[in-house]
Amino acid sequence: MNIKTILSKPIPVVWYRFVQLVKLKMYFKTKFWQKIEPKIHQKVNKSKNTWNAKSLLFSDDFSAESLPETLQTQTILNANEIVNGTISVFDVNYTFTQPISWNTDWRENHSWKNKYFKGYSFYEKNKAKEFDVKFPWELSRLSFLIPVARAYQLQKDASQLAYIHEILSDWKSKNPIGFSVNWYPMEVSVRTINLIQLREILLEASNTDAVVNVLNEILLLHGIFLWRTIEYTDIRGNHYSANLTALLLLGSTFKGFYSEAKTWYNYAVKHTEKEFHLQFIADGVNFEKSIPYHRLVVEFYFISFVVMQRAGLKVKENTLKVLKNACEFTRDVTKPNQLTPIIGDNDSASVFQNDDVSLNNHTNLLQLASLFFQDEKLNSTNKKYHSAFEVFGTKATENLGFTTQNTFESYYYKEGGFVTVKDAQNYFITDVGEVGMKGRGGHGHNDLFSFELMLDATDIIVDPGCYTYTGDLALKTKMKSTAYHNGLEVDGEELAPMIGNWGISDIAEPFDVATEHSATNATISGKHKGYQRLEDAVTHERTFHIEKENFKLTCIDVISCENEHKITRNLHFDEKIGVEIKDNAILVRTNAGSSKITVDASTTIRIADYTSSRNYGSKVTSKKVILETNIKGTTTLQFMIEKENN
Repeated sequence: MNIKTILSKPIPVVWYRFVQLVKLKMYFKTKFWQKIEPKIHQKVNKSKNTWNAKSLLFSDDFSAESLPETLQTQTILNANEIVNGTISVFDVNYTFTQPISWNTDWRENHSWKNKYFKGYSFYEKNKAKEFDVKFPWELSRLSFLIPVARAYQLQKDASQLAYIHEILSDWKSKNPIGFSVNWYPMEVSVRTINLIQLREILLEASNTDAVVNVLNEILLLHGIFLWRTIEYTDIRGNHYSANLTALLLLGSTFKGFYSEAKTWYNYAVKHTEKEFHLQFIADGVNFEKSIPYHRLVVEFYFISFVVMQRAGLKVKENTLKVLKNACEFTRDVTKPNQLTPIIGDNDSASVFQNDDVSLNNHTNLLQLASLFFQDEKLNSTNKKYHSAFEVFGTKATENLGFTTQNTFESYYYKEGGFVTVKDAQNYFITDVGEVGMKGRGGHGHNDLFSFELMLDATDIIVDPGCYTYTGDLALKTKMKSTAYHNGLEVDGEELAPMIGNWGISDIAEPFDVATEHSATNATISGKHKGYQRLEDAVTHERTFHIEKENFKLTCIDVISCENEHKITRNLHFDEKIGVEIKDNAILVRTNAGSSKITVDASTTIRIADYTSSRNYGSKVTSKKVILETNIKGTTTLQFMIEKENN
């Protein structure tokens, strides 16, 4: 954050960031960072006994040997792949040879030389290559060590322990505190949460003192760095939440060993619950308006409240109620195929990503929530996850039941701004809320009244997702745009103007949003003010009508205006879908069958390619249908999507 940005904030934030900036300059000039590393090394290694206090995140009622045999087998297979060089990054397997280059985007062979962390800049336009710092960042989060430690618990194979020791030592030597591309507060926070889990696993295994000592050094340095770089500002998001969770875990672990850790712990305890309510709307939706980020931030606060409760600290009843609402939201937006839609930004981040599910499958979080709240309605799978055994123990996890949805239901999160309609095979979701982050946009997109549709357990209409942040800034902006969503566009204008690399203007305000649900159909309607800024002010009203029988969808758009306008409606199809135009209709073909989309006679139809992304850093070319209509004065348009008899 630069001086100009800091000065635009409220006075308390300006003062906080000014003091932080001055201190960081002092640390740099006095070589504080270079001096603290050997001091921590000496403190850890001069202790007669390895510091083995735990964070309280994992249950004492867990033994690796008690895991189901299938889970044990899969754990060992995963570990073997990792030790042999195959590591998954953003759900894609890559092959690495040691020593690993921790500061390189290996896909583009681009490296960031070690220097003071404040000296990097990642927002380069018109790059010849799509190098992206999030790839070395994700690798350096070191989550891939967790399956190896789990396998060591089971097999006690010294080569597995040696692998962990070698990776940690290598990372530590190549990433001196404050002086590599991997020392950013968010990265430090997420890496801390992963390494705390790794440490908890190793503390339950034999002959691990040497590795735990290396972990203790790394984690203490993370706490020292993070305490001095907290991402505090006026409207705080997932970064600050990660900071709090990491400081809580570090403080809980080391407050009896390193005096400053008490300060970390007290700060986190003081601010965590209050911050939770600032970032989660009462109905449970995270205020950043991104479903992938919703999962990540729920994970942060779930961890924090588990640890706080186990430490004997009281978490308010209303806080737990909102946390449960947040978990129910995740359940209610989950599709019949157990995946979640990618609405808003997606950097494929999770701190429970070693449960053998794709990063868009959030059922492992729901299982943890089910155990925490002792509510089987939150658990939607009969599969038992490793993380559940670790956090809640063998007995609780073995006895856990699950619930599936087979009936036709609607879920309206009025304050959060989402509506889903689904049954056992079909699914619909639409965004009916503001842009997110208290009107700043952040990780939200220009997707008001856009929607996703699944028929017969097959994705038909999808959100294009989020391919990259800094790898291709132009594509990042395009994938946030109105034209890249399944909404309605007037005269080629954005629903709301984009602001910089992250912001979206808060002018597309939804109003008169209403839902109706019966045993046979569901109706969702709403209006917005985004196009009232045009010289000829336009009000858009969209209504979705879904019939239980065959999940037939009708979308009606009413454009209220006086003059001529060009109206564009976009429909983005899943990469596996085939589409063709026949007369005034679109034929949609899937492996499960076919559907038909009929449109108004006055509308022209064309098919184009677009870039879609299911995970950060992965992209494919898919098909979209563009519906274009020239109107004059108030006009009603509609399209209908229905299954054909197959």
